[in-house]
Amino acid sequence: MNKIQKITELLSILKNDGFTGFIRINFSQGGITRIEKNEEVLKKVRTQKEA
Repeated sequence: MNKIQKITELLSILKNDGFTGFIRINFSQGGITRIEKNEEVLKKVRTQKEA
């Protein structure tokens, strides 16, 4: 259960920071085996310039 709480905290932080990518979470037999975070850097730069 501790891993789920950490993922929830991570998602909250990313949401507040304006994350522009996606998160992929792989499960195996009910457990989390891998977490990938991908972000579009160019989109983030464009968004910051517009602000």
